[in-house]
Amino acid sequence: MARTLFRNARLHRPAIDEGPQDGAWLLVEEGKLKKIGRGPEPTVDEVVDLEGQRVLPGLINAHTHLYSALAGRMPWPDKRPREFVEILRRIWWRLDRALDEDAVRTSARLGLYEALRRGCTTVIDHHSSPNFVEGSLALIAEEAEKLGMKIALACEVSDRDGEECLEDCMDENLRAMRGFEEHDSVRAVYGLHAGFTLTEESIEQALEVLPFDTPLHLHCAEALDDLEHARGLGYESVVDRLGALGALRPGTVLAHGVHLQPGDVELIREMGSFIVHCPQSNAHNRVGTADVGAMLGAGVKVGLGTDGFLTGMLAEAQFARDTGIAHGTLTPAKVGHLLFDGNPSIASTLFGRPVGWLTEGEDADFIVQERSGNVLDPSAKILRVVSRGRSVCELGRVAGVDAEALYAEAEQQAKRVWKRIADL
Repeated sequence: MARTLFRNARLHRPAIDEGPQDGAWLLVEEGKLKKIGRGPEPTVDEVVDLEGQRVLPGLINAHTHLYSALAGRMPWPDKRPREFVEILRRIWWRLDRALDEDAVRTSARLGLYEALRRGCTTVIDHHSSPNFVEGSLALIAEEAEKLGMKIALACEVSDRDGEECLEDCMDENLRAMRGFEEHDSVRAVYGLHAGFTLTEESIEQALEVLPFDTPLHLHCAEALDDLEHARGLGYESVVDRLGALGALRPGTVLAHGVHLQPGDVELIREMGSFIVHCPQSNAHNRVGTADVGAMLGAGVKVGLGTDGFLTGMLAEAQFARDTGIAHGTLTPAKVGHLLFDGNPSIASTLFGRPVGWLTEGEDADFIVQERSGNVLDPSAKILRVVSRGRSVCELGRVAGVDAEALYAEAEQQAKRVWKRIADL
């Protein structure tokens, strides 16, 4: 039973401790954080001296789309659409339809690699590849396991690609939920796309086979289009419709929440659902700014996600800080709360055990960051990433990954997918 001691750390757990602890050590045994201490050190098989550098919990991305990882290597339309639904139709829904098995694998591999080297050890993914559905979630899980990461998976269920695809995506969610039910590092939740791409009959069909304690993962009130769609059906809001249909459940992950209405946050809190703030995506798609401060003030657990951007969680946190200040919707002090308390709350609920706080008994997931600068500074160098007790990345080099070959593969796949998009 190998025991590894990571010693001489400046331990910083923002959601637990009042401040950093110098001279701390972390005892890791069989991938778990066996004990945290200061002072006399236990006898171990291996010692890693962290030389006083900062140790933070492994970062969690609470909402992303790994399938979009190749998008940055493709040209944008000559005339970029400005309206939200038009952006979806002309860009993202054409991209996901163009994905096949090889493209999904490369996207997952690239997206996870970029997340890991930026300190992310757990990813909550929301997948879509309408022309490659069966086995897509297992493929993504395989890529995460190779890198030593934890992942929670969901396949978008939507009416936009027809009844056959709708049913295939429902089946893929159920298949993954059964297949990974006892898995240590992979979980599957039931994915829906968004209310405005789902009829009530489709939502009811999806929910009729699920126990009420089954969490969902979906977009919620991201743009005015979603709100107007719900109101056109006679509901007060997107959340009102979800609640009436039984789709607002304990542990459900609601991405965006930009256009919530009075009473929505109270209902979300009462039902034990979560909201994930995605500020870069919101700005990029021009959908507005979520009032995260009001959500937190109402007692809702709010996390932070990239919605497919590859810039990493610390860059997302900085963007959340800057836009929150500019719009008066989020104070700098609360940004760390999203990252170090909201995201672990979401991941712990989905995995059914504590994840992301860096407490004794958890998976040993942490990052070693250079001590200078602010904790949330994305320019601060990440010296080491430890996932499940194993050093999986050192100085930006991910164990077992040939970065040059991966980037070449991504370029090739991006060109191939772009040609397929042009034919759609």
